[in-house]
Amino acid sequence: MLKEKIFKFLFFIAIVVVAVYYTFPRDLSDAQQMAYFTSYLTTIKLTTGGIIIGIVLGFILAFTRSLNIKPLNFIIDEYVDIIRGTPILIQLMVFVFVIFATWQNSLYAAIITLGLNSSAYVAEIIRSGINSVDKGQMEASRAMGLTYFQAMKEVVFPQAIKNILPALANEFISLFKETSVVGMVGIFDLTMFSKSLQATTFSAQPILFAAVIYYVSVKFFTYLAKKLEKRLNRND
Repeated sequence: MLKEKIFKFLFFIAIVVVAVYYTFPRDLSDAQQMAYFTSYLTTIKLTTGGIIIGIVLGFILAFTRSLNIKPLNFIIDEYVDIIRGTPILIQLMVFVFVIFATWQNSLYAAIITLGLNSSAYVAEIIRSGINSVDKGQMEASRAMGLTYFQAMKEVVFPQAIKNILPALANEFISLFKETSVVGMVGIFDLTMFSKSLQATTFSAQPILFAAVIYYVSVKFFTYLAKKLEKRLNRND
């Protein structure tokens, strides 16, 4: 088992070294190299801000829906359907060019858009996680005198978290890749900067190098997600 892990790690390192060697644009100035780093930080900011908004709003939507108040459920279902049923690029354009058109910095509008988009998926993840817990757990908790919120906090949610957290980690990874659309509204994230660099150098290397950066980042995030899943299932 240890040998297999070492082999996979060395194979991954070999792929990355070869990919970087053939794709890294060597004729970049110091300012351009720093801009590469800045654009990657912008991508991380978009991802982090979006997932924070998505998790907070997604939790609110999921728990509100679990109250089974029909008018609220109808509104939440329509919100989720609209978000999931329209392309994120269109949502981004609506927020940047219409709703927040007066904002000078489009970065914050993009973060809000990504967060709202993520919230619809997070809400479904949490809802399915809660539904995976046997209904008898809630009934038994209420029979013991716990309120609905106490039962959710003390009994249901601790059991559901094992299914929720790995799925949330996967949502984080998906959101990280989806940030590449923000270049369409003039935000210089990693993809947009690589595209502009490709236009000035007349070489495909900047785009290919950006792909390598995305690959390494996703590989790292996936590793953390798997470690989290193993930790949660350790006592099963």
